[in-house]
Amino acid sequence: MIPDYLIKSSQLYVVGLDIEGWISTTGLKFEEEFMLFKKEYINKPFISFLDPSEEGLFEFLLSDLLETPNKSKQVFLSFSNQKKINWEFSILKSEEGDIEGILGIGQEVVVSKESNDSVERLFGQAGIKINTTEDVYIKLNSNWELTAINDPAQRFFNKCSNSLLNKTIWQVYPSKKIHQFALEFKKAREGQDIISFEEYRGDINRWYKIFLINHEEALHAILQDITDEHLKRLESEQAKITLQQILDQAEESHFLIDLELNVLGFNQNAKKMVKCHFKKELKQGDDFLPYLMIGMEEQFLKDLEHVFAGKSISYEKEIMHTRTGEELWFEHKFSPLFNADKKVIGFVYSNKNIAEKKQEYKRVEEKNKVLREVAYIQSHMLRSPLSSMLGLLDLIDKRQLDAENTKYFSYLKPLAQELDMVIRENARKVNEFD
Repeated sequence: MIPDYLIKSSQLYVVGLDIEGWISTTGLKFEEEFMLFKKEYINKPFISFLDPSEEGLFEFLLSDLLETPNKSKQVFLSFSNQKKINWEFSILKSEEGDIEGILGIGQEVVVSKESNDSVERLFGQAGIKINTTEDVYIKLNSNWELTAINDPAQRFFNKCSNSLLNKTIWQVYPSKKIHQFALEFKKAREGQDIISFEEYRGDINRWYKIFLINHEEALHAILQDITDEHLKRLESEQAKITLQQILDQAEESHFLIDLELNVLGFNQNAKKMVKCHFKKELKQGDDFLPYLMIGMEEQFLKDLEHVFAGKSISYEKEIMHTRTGEELWFEHKFSPLFNADKKVIGFVYSNKNIAEKKQEYKRVEEKNKVLREVAYIQSHMLRSPLSSMLGLLDLIDKRQLDAENTKYFSYLKPLAQELDMVIRENARKVNEFD
């Protein structure tokens, strides 16, 4: 079924496959490419000779080919040795029109390449570090046609060089959104400045950063895959938003301070506190020292050495309101911040107005004082006359009492003794409390 001139060709890769993609025939060039496996060609799946990343593409092509057997299919595939081949697959039919197999004819891709060193040097001079073995590189002429590409560009466009070269960028770019960036391309073409922007390819769910440089009457473009960096940035931004939300919900005022005592961040309560006490708008980069409350400067400078040494410090201190002169109690906390190497890179200063807490504590103390006084009165001033009464009761001659008074007298002493026990118990509890 496969002509001898194809089998013996030294320029073309030729394979015959069954409808499941298993090899039934191999050409001379294919056998020369895989000399070590010559005995294993027949009855071996074709995908075993491909780069693993290409297996899914070939299986899709095989299915598509069988669904439309009257049309040949072209595809760009890489061998397991990374050599890139432009393949054309077509259905082999018998004289009766029955499908007998698949013919694959491939030709090594000859890519028009710029010198990797010169491209990297061109972008390096502009302060852009690139890697031409990973980053997509394309060169455009004055008609916006691709005149040079690298291997990653073929993978990016999912086309071989023959389908890309001499085509305009607007024709071959995978995303139609490229027209939205036409102005950026035009700016780069007309000026000498580096133009850069980010582009999202929804079809493969990847983010790219595109750099454009106009040099020697050609437009040079680098597309760097920044998906991982972009996702990390999004995660970082989301984490910052979440942290900010947590801080804004906190009762305390939080200030994030660097080693130079500059404000790196703050929550809403800190912003309100500065507005209230100093009548200023708190901003990132502000010097932190002017926002210390009156009377804290000396204590703060003493504590700073310990904080920078990695120790947390907290205390309560009464301060004077900067504008009203009112005495207020605040709780102050200084917590060091560490980097991944456990080196102090700053600290968090937190304060909280605890005036109400102090007032409540004072009210409780006053109540306790009253209770102690009541207990003292009970245990000393009341118990003394009560003891005298109990003594007098013992001196009364019950024989001189009539029957009715004897009955009342029998009630009197137990009640006095019960009262004495209550006073003793209260005195015991007060002593334990103290």
